[in-house]
Amino acid sequence: MNTTTYKDADEAWEAGNQWIQKSTKGEKFNFLQETCSAEFLKENLLQEVLDYLYEYQVNEIFIRLRKNWGIKTPQELDYEMNS
Repeated sequence: MNTTTYKDADEAWEAGNQWIQKSTKGEKFNFLQETCSAEFLKENLLQEVLDYLYEYQVNEIFIRLRKNWGIKTPQELDYEMNS
């Protein structure tokens, strides 16, 4: 991360907006992991992301989690518990 002296908060804000546009999603999430509290990462980050996404995007993420991580739906868990 580059360090620069900004003349005021507005200039720093605008530089931050430029960094957001130029950086990759990986760079942004690495920055959050490095600078946010463990409590924020555990308790708030996922909810903030989910609140921002559209329903179809959350559906796509859930499908990916099922496929790649074995996450089960309530129906699958019910079947497993009652079989």
